Amino acid sequence: MNIREYKESDFLALCEIFLRAVQETARRDYSASQVAAWAQIDEATWRQKLAVSEVQVAVVDEQPVGFISVAGNYIDLLFVAPEFNGQGIAHHLLKPWIARDGVLTVDASITAKPFFERQGFLVVARQNVECRGEWFINYRMQYQNAS
Repeated sequence: MNIREYKESDFLALCEIFLRAVQETARRDYSASQVAAWAQIDEATWRQKLAVSEVQVAVVDEQPVGFISVAGNYIDLLFVAPEFNGQGIAHHLLKPWIARDGVLTVDASITAKPFFERQGFLVVARQNVECRGEWFINYRMQYQNAS
């Protein structure tokens, strides 16, 4: 595995990783209607989001298998293709960010919460958020590095 900066040519692969992660991985923690509401991409919004964020892509055999998108000190997106779960990819994508001084925040899904806890993040608040008519539980989490 290799981690590199995002390229515009990665866009469709990253969308596919996100959709599959929600549809295959998160479905164990969310209902079918919640997954259907969450697993949608507005292409213009996503292109803009990725353009204004720092985005790193994990690549295996020249193919993207995971990515992280960070805006300021907020982790907006961190997803790994389901077949690569449990191989340390999310950890390697996150590692440079938690090494920086300061506070890092994320709104973690029920599915992602245990991963972030293992990385040293603490729950600040349990949240009920709405997305396309469905309500979701997620967790505002924070990591503090004061090295």
